[in-house]
Amino acid sequence: MRQLTSILSTQVEAPTIALRLFLLAAQIADECGFEDLTYDLYVQAFTVYEDSISESRAQLQAITLVIGTLQGAKVFGVDNYDTLITKAALHAAKLLKKPHQATGVHLASHLWWQEAVAVGEEESEEVVGKDLEKSVLKEDGEGAKAVCPSFLLCY
Repeated sequence: MRQLTSILSTQVEAPTIALRLFLLAAQIADECGFEDLTYDLYVQAFTVYEDSISESRAQLQAITLVIGTLQGAKVFGVDNYDTLITKAALHAAKLLKKPHQATGVHLASHLWWQEAVAVGEEESEEVVGKDLEKSVLKEDGEGAKAVCPSFLLCY
C-alpha cells in the first residue's frame, strides 16, 4: 500500500491523492492501535507534502488535512504526538502567503490545546468546558455579552 501510494505522488504526479491516502491509512492504523505504523504513515504524508506540493493554496489545503487528522489521533504517546504537531505547526508557519500562514498556525495551535483537554478525566473536561463557557459569555445587566477567552489573543 505504501509503495503504491508513493508511486502516486512521484511517478503519476498525483501528490494530493497520495497525501489523502497516507492520511486515511494513518487514521485506520490509529483506530487499530498501531502507533509505530501510524507515525510512519504521517511521516510519509509529510514527505509527500514537502516534496510534491508547491502551490500555495494546495499547501494550505494539505496542511489543513494533516492537522485535522492529527487532531483525531488517539494512539500516540506524548513524544510522537508532540513531534508530529510541531512539524505541522512549522509547515503551517512556512506557507507562502501571510493569510495562509495565519490560518495554518491558528489551526495547528488547537492541537496543543486539544491534548491538554484530552489528558484529563471526564470530570475535569466538564470543569474546563464550564470555565470556557464562563470566559466566552459574561453575564451583564442586559444578557450575555461575548468576551475574549483567556487562551485567545484578541485585538
